[in-house]
Amino acid sequence: MGRLAATFLALAPAWAIFTAAQSTQSNPSQASAQASALPETSANPASLPKGTRLVGKLTTKLDTKHSKTGQAVVVEVTKDVKSGNQILLRKGSLVKGTITQVQAFSKGHSNAQLEIVLDNLVPKTGEQISNHFAIFALAAKIEKKPEDIYSTKGYQGLANSASISGQVGGRNDLDVTPQTIGIFGFEGFELHPLVRMTPPTSAMNSSSVNIVLDNGTEIVLESVGQ
Repeated sequence: MGRLAATFLALAPAWAIFTAAQSTQSNPSQASAQASALPETSANPASLPKGTRLVGKLTTKLDTKHSKTGQAVVVEVTKDVKSGNQILLRKGSLVKGTITQVQAFSKGHSNAQLEIVLDNLVPKTGEQISNHFAIFALAAKIEKKPEDIYSTKGYQGLANSASISGQVGGRNDLDVTPQTIGIFGFEGFELHPLVRMTPPTSAMNSSSVNIVLDNGTEIVLESVGQ
């Protein structure tokens, strides 16, 4: 009798494992629920897939009157970049680049021009990698009241500025998302996401004012490849 009891105790763990496995296989909905409850995972990509959008803010001030060619441009990612349950890029990562061309506005002589190449990605945990980005939206650091956006003067100013595709946004808030396209809170200049492809270059120009993007300006970038 003692030998039988010992044999039963030895087989009990294996039987428990087998029973649990059978239970999971016979209840796929439960397994699916358990999988969906798993924490989000992070990727450490060699680059972001083309077309991936991200929201960030400038950590450097850009000004066509004072900035110089070669000046560093740094954008801090302000929202996690996700694909399903996977985080492709963590908040706090950096996108880096340089000013490739700048020209100050001079009344009757020259238009203001600012061209930027963003070509490096620095994940929050990881080494710098090559990845080009284009600028698709800019939102001024200072919050605008709804009446400022929808007033005749304010709205027309924004409409004239949104040269990307004629979209001003049509919103009374400034909650910038990866889908945002256009210029918000600025007047007098145009944004061109890609004026050149080799390398991918974003540009702004104005025939009436110097272009000033303060530290903290919100920005929407799209990955256009390595």
